[in-house]
Amino acid sequence: MKRDVQLLLLALTTMVVACVLPTPGAGARHRWAAGLGAVLPHDSFPADCSTCHAGSAWNELRDDFEYDHFGETGVELRGAHSAAQCLRCHNDRGPVSMFQAKGCIGCHEDFHAGELGPTCTECHTETTWNPVGQISRHNRTRFPLVGVHAGTSCQRCHPGAEVGNFLPADPECVTCHADDLAQTTNHVGLGWVDRCDRCHMPTFWTQAEVNF
Repeated sequence: MKRDVQLLLLALTTMVVACVLPTPGAGARHRWAAGLGAVLPHDSFPADCSTCHAGSAWNELRDDFEYDHFGETGVELRGAHSAAQCLRCHNDRGPVSMFQAKGCIGCHEDFHAGELGPTCTECHTETTWNPVGQISRHNRTRFPLVGVHAGTSCQRCHPGAEVGNFLPADPECVTCHADDLAQTTNHVGLGWVDRCDRCHMPTFWTQAEVNF
């Protein structure tokens, strides 16, 4: 019984080592770049490998390699998608149509955790992930961005903005400008601790006009 257990453990150890330590060169033969999945079967591809590949390395394509994606598939690759590596979409995770049906989040992680909705194109384009039109979008909220607020970085009011977390912020002036209030010499004593807009404009603190 003890010997059978030892043989079983030996067999399992051999299987683990065989999976973890592939034969030399196997990576270059079976994938183009680490992390993009295994190369798809080439059953329907031309038999002449040199049509696409250069030299003896399977992860190198010819410099003059071109593929008319729109002409061959009917799907046009625009913006940054036109420069993406083939295996970013065509890998061993499954048919592209399965991920395409989910929209942008089928391929791109939602760093906003669903807080900003499923339609990425409301803020992003296919060129870069840099958001566009955010001032006009923000102007439809309870706190329109005017004056210096329009040029203020998002994370000044939304601390999680750097990691894509835009939780609602308190629109009261003192919430963000408590330090400015503390540096004044007469505001607290006179009870001027809220409604900064009664005297100040959203330009500079020194431009104040007392209207009571």
